[in-house]
Amino acid sequence: MSANYLPIPIVHIPGNTFFHRLHPLSKFTWALGVIVLTFSTRNPLVLGLVFLAGLLLFFLSGTWKGYRQFILILFPISLSLMVFQSLAPAFPQPWIPVATIGPFTIYNEGVYSGLSMLARAWAASNLTLLAVMTTHLSDLFAALQAIGVPYELNFMLMASLHLIPIVQREFTIVLSAQRSRAMKAHGFGAVLPSMVPVFAGTIERVQQLSMSLESRGFGSKGKKTSLRKIEATATDWIVGILGVVVSAVGVFLVQRYKVALDWSETIFLPPWLSVFLVVGCAVTFVTFTIVLIRRASKA
Repeated sequence: MSANYLPIPIVHIPGNTFFHRLHPLSKFTWALGVIVLTFSTRNPLVLGLVFLAGLLLFFLSGTWKGYRQFILILFPISLSLMVFQSLAPAFPQPWIPVATIGPFTIYNEGVYSGLSMLARAWAASNLTLLAVMTTHLSDLFAALQAIGVPYELNFMLMASLHLIPIVQREFTIVLSAQRSRAMKAHGFGAVLPSMVPVFAGTIERVQQLSMSLESRGFGSKGKKTSLRKIEATATDWIVGILGVVVSAVGVFLVQRYKVALDWSETIFLPPWLSVFLVVGCAVTFVTFTIVLIRRASKA
């Protein structure tokens, strides 16, 4: 398997947009609020609008390229949700059948649930990804430390995020070395033997990091300092408070009109449209997976 087809980690994308300059806690306040809002409703229209709003922010922040890489991971998973839910809805029975395909029965509640879960997965992840992509890890470390999060926990989080691209780069080096020695360097069969040197290198790197931390008195008491200093401006406070207010109002409205926003018992898609959605998602999921596997094997 070529390194180009290994999962691409979600990392910070440098920039100077409004989103990059915004305080990390303000961005994650909005992200948390959106997650709470999306899990408070099943209405596909509300979830779809939240998703489209997040999609617009990726274009404005210049992080669309990184978001496209994430789509390659989430896209097939989302389609599988639609297929599974249409056949076994996450709703109490009785279910209303709308179409039959061989031994499988498509239910109205399942199509509705599949659309809701698909939209929820995309909507809930958008702002969180945007916050990660536009926030330097050191800024996040300093922001969490400023609100009292233990620096040991901060370091564990930052070290984990740093190790992901390092491990991926070492996979690339090992596969390139195998290729230079006329060994198998493509396909899934090449990944298994490369795991041993990669994991051995990772363990050695962690040991070196441990010695480095001990030599610098990582566990000592006293005030900890950070190379990067970050302070919240008036704009950051306004954006953060606005995120709390908008999220609270949104959750209140979807709960206040919960019955009106639950279309599972009032909307019945035509049988042909339900079949088109389910079969289309299933065919796309299978095709997408096969293409990725073949491209990875031939790389």
